[in-house]
Amino acid sequence: MKFNKALYLQYILFLIIIYLANRLAVAVFQWANDFENTHYSFHQIFAFLSISSTILLLVHDFVKSKNEAILGYVFLVTLTLKVIACYIFIAPVLNSEPVNTFEKSYFFILFILYLCIDVYFTARLLNKNNY
Repeated sequence: MKFNKALYLQYILFLIIIYLANRLAVAVFQWANDFENTHYSFHQIFAFLSISSTILLLVHDFVKSKNEAILGYVFLVTLTLKVIACYIFIAPVLNSEPVNTFEKSYFFILFILYLCIDVYFTARLLNKNNY
């Protein structure tokens, strides 16, 4: 498997920027008190989404090195599995009473952000000129 350092360094940089931006948002908007009443902490949500996206990137890079023609299909399957895993992860929050709209909204925003990152890096893998 060909290891592309630039791709992984850019990915790590994205994760660091997302983490710091979220910490800044929590501090600026004073969401620390809101996180005291949540099922999952900020770090648990961030870790779950980061690890799942990292697994997707590694799988996609591995598939690209073995058979690039099926990478699009693998992306659809792995993304579906990630959505299922995210639902299972957030299910206790969705089924809790009273409903914690802050945690649901925060998770959804981060989920969409990580989804965009997954799409971006898979597109980079598919783009022969930009790899």
